[in-house]
Amino acid sequence: MTIRYSPLVRDALDHGYPVLGLQTSHITHSMPRPLNLETAKAIHEQILAVDVVPASIAVIDGDAVIGLTDEELERIANEPNPVQVSISDLPIVETRKLTGGTNLATAVHLAHRAGIQVCATTGLGGVHRASKIGNLIQESSDLTALAAHPLVLVTSGVRPMLDVPATLERLETLGISVLGYRTSQFPGMYLADTGYGVDYQVETAAEIAEIARARDDLGLSQSLVIANPTPPDLELLDFQERVSEAIDIVEHLPQGNPEDTQVLLAVFEDTTHGQAHRLNIELYQRNVALAAQIAKELATTPHYTD
Repeated sequence: MTIRYSPLVRDALDHGYPVLGLQTSHITHSMPRPLNLETAKAIHEQILAVDVVPASIAVIDGDAVIGLTDEELERIANEPNPVQVSISDLPIVETRKLTGGTNLATAVHLAHRAGIQVCATTGLGGVHRASKIGNLIQESSDLTALAAHPLVLVTSGVRPMLDVPATLERLETLGISVLGYRTSQFPGMYLADTGYGVDYQVETAAEIAEIARARDDLGLSQSLVIANPTPPDLELLDFQERVSEAIDIVEHLPQGNPEDTQVLLAVFEDTTHGQAHRLNIELYQRNVALAAQIAKELATTPHYTD
């Protein structure tokens, strides 16, 4: 697959400036128009404001693109039939010259190939609540991608409707360390505390960078997952009720329906009366801010100047 870089990202990587990798499936699939494009541009501006280079990662006409220009952001934000690109889709979208947004696993894979060390997202994929939705055990490819690529990922915990203890168990099995940023508890996006702990608590971006370097020196292949806690004002106090309501609705869908995850999230959004979109943006901004600081600590030249 051809990998294209924006001039900004190519220059930053060549000179050792900090670069922050970003998935794009939220632009193509999760957020309504024009909020998707507005949010993407605002995130780019936020990252540049702290002297870090944003690298949104997508597939355009079959090419992997690392670092989208404003025109390319507009292209994917308004694409009529975009693909949500998983790692397994890459050879097909290349062959068929398709366009789409990358999920987290694909963004992690392509970021690592590009030499990007840090990514940010809102919620991490994981193990689904199989007992509620059919009889299949569903697990996000995010987990296996994180096990195979030594990056640093900042997240607000796992996405809604996932099995938190099962996900944490899988992360441990895969050798992926979960570090809590100034917290000992694992968050759940709209919850500051899911009731489960993290492996270790860390206090600064510099400490996280030091741990990442030690991992690299040891030759380990796994990412570090940085759990950035949800502040109290961004919690959904009726989170569990909204989750239960969404599951009850989707429970009646055919077993094993591959659209369950997307339908669940859409139904969950409806049950929050649009509040989830606003919270997602604020959580994303917080995670991007922390990830940018980590990228600066890891960079050879910590401040990008144009």
